[in-house]
Amino acid sequence: MNIGRWALVETLGPVGTWSLVWAGTTPKSWKSFDRAIPARLRPIVESAHACGAVVDRTLPRSRHAWSEQSARAVPVTGPDGRVHAVKLWVGGVAAPEPGVAPFRVDTRDRLLETLPRALGPDFERFRTRWFGAEPFESIERFDGALEFIALMARSEPGSRWLGTATVRTAAGLRSLLLVARNADADRADWRGVAVDVTDSVPPQRKTFEASTIDLLRRTTPDLYLAIVDIAQVRLIRWVSEPVPGLLWSGGIDERTLPHPADRARILDARTAIRDGAGAHALPAVRFATESGAWMTADVEISPLPGGTPGAQIPEFALVQLTVLRDPASHESNA
Repeated sequence: MNIGRWALVETLGPVGTWSLVWAGTTPKSWKSFDRAIPARLRPIVESAHACGAVVDRTLPRSRHAWSEQSARAVPVTGPDGRVHAVKLWVGGVAAPEPGVAPFRVDTRDRLLETLPRALGPDFERFRTRWFGAEPFESIERFDGALEFIALMARSEPGSRWLGTATVRTAAGLRSLLLVARNADADRADWRGVAVDVTDSVPPQRKTFEASTIDLLRRTTPDLYLAIVDIAQVRLIRWVSEPVPGLLWSGGIDERTLPHPADRARILDARTAIRDGAGAHALPAVRFATESGAWMTADVEISPLPGGTPGAQIPEFALVQLTVLRDPASHESNA
């Protein structure tokens, strides 16, 4: 235990499964709570977790480096009222607390609930709920996204994930450490914390491939790209900006977006890709719009690597939509 530096203990499961995930400015990879935190300090963390309030102690005289030092444990309470983590300080006057935002993901409803203002004033201050692909709107780069999503989709008991993402804020790009575990009683219920680790993990710019897509979009303005999961044919994230006017956000089930008469073709394409086919073209697919009409787009679907390591069947697909601007291709829902 380092003196004069904050540490973060995730408390996303039973006491015996807790771990140190961050110390000072540096991410830690699931370091055992019992090994990382000295026995004299563990009850302080456990007390803050149990009562959900700040616990201050003056440590007794001893031969240890923390002899007669102050100890402070600060709980990080999630939107569900549970303590997701505990921040621990040992030393003199405590330095400013690190920004830590708790979050919860319901994989059935694809709902993310979080308190991003806990990360600091440059982060989202008012909104606390996002659905489906909406959380990716502020993400610049997240190389482990598909692996994380595939893990949540399987939601095997005791699953956990730790990695970093680069997000856009009012002050520019920031690096976030994301730590998440699922509940054993309800495997689809995930809880986690996000920590600003920009001081030790430099923000990453878009990949060369993503920058190439941005260039392609500028030369082909009616082309849009998205990633969908093949099992449910649901939108995971937009690679380009979203199609303007498409009815995709606010908790909408994207499986209802295609016109009923076009859904069979989409399912046939999914089956072909799962059976090993490459790119699959679907001309003139109609999609629901925010105005209550239909927009028409030529669609190309291609299997996408990523997700579960060693998976035999593609788990994700890249969808290219070329919106047809011919007014005759739009028709009223009525």
